[in-house]
Amino acid sequence: MIAIKLMRRFDFMTFLSTHKQQTNMKTLLKIITMLTLPALIVAMNACSDDDIDVPAPSTQANFDYEVEVKTNDDTGGIYYEVSFENKSVHAVSYHWDFGNGNTSEEEHPVAIYEEDGIYEVTLTVEPEQDLHYNNLEASERLSLVSTIFRERFDDPDLGEDFPPEGWLLKDLNGDGRSWYWDSSMGEEEMEYYIMSDSWDVDSGEALEPDNWIITPQIDLSGLEEVSLEFLVTPRASGPEFRTEKYSVLISTTGTATEDFETIYSERLEEDMENWVWMLRTLDLSEFAGEEIHVALRHHDSVDLWSIVMTDIHLFVGSK
Repeated sequence: MIAIKLMRRFDFMTFLSTHKQQTNMKTLLKIITMLTLPALIVAMNACSDDDIDVPAPSTQANFDYEVEVKTNDDTGGIYYEVSFENKSVHAVSYHWDFGNGNTSEEEHPVAIYEEDGIYEVTLTVEPEQDLHYNNLEASERLSLVSTIFRERFDDPDLGEDFPPEGWLLKDLNGDGRSWYWDSSMGEEEMEYYIMSDSWDVDSGEALEPDNWIITPQIDLSGLEEVSLEFLVTPRASGPEFRTEKYSVLISTTGTATEDFETIYSERLEEDMENWVWMLRTLDLSEFAGEEIHVALRHHDSVDLWSIVMTDIHLFVGSK
């Protein structure tokens, strides 16, 4: 009985103590609210009365273009008429350098290119205000060439039907993996590309790829000068994981591995930016007059991440 009474007394005293603490806490909170609320209201009113500095709008150079191939009525030769659409904002004047020796000060000029070639077009603008965050120059690489073969991998159906018709995949290390297709939203439009991995992002498994993707047969007969261009980028957030290696190989006889010879190899470097396309141009004129296959090989890369490529383009002319 004594034990029971002591226990009951203990519970009752604990209740009184807790109730008192809760009451005191509520009282304290009321006092704090009464003291701080007026100050908070004054501060909010002061903020609403103060002027907030809004940065001035910046000048941004930008343009697009449209190419039309035309025929000279007198000579029968072709030339290119390129219409430029100026998309710059907050600019007051414009200077165009068309890369062919001609310039213009017009806002939306039209330029004539008499010869095939690759031209660097640059638009330089004058700003409304001199601001450190202006972007006063925009450049585009204008490729006016006779295309022999081009694959941008921009068919959305490739997600379920890869590789494209006539292309061939080889998985020489036998791990069941190879090049694959993917797409993502770029700065202004969808981007489409092929990828090969040296690391499995899902399992964390290190991979040792020897992955090949081979084009259909490409006819270079009757030609004297031929170039190959493509875009490549590493996919890896950390610079130490960007050093993927790839090679470009050519075959004039078939698609067996032993038919190919390596004409170019590159190991990407740590200071190359993640997901920033780099253009590569190779002279294939030594294969002019032949029928060829081009192979892209991802190899000698272990436990890094991925290599990404797109826009495989063969055209008449040399770099």
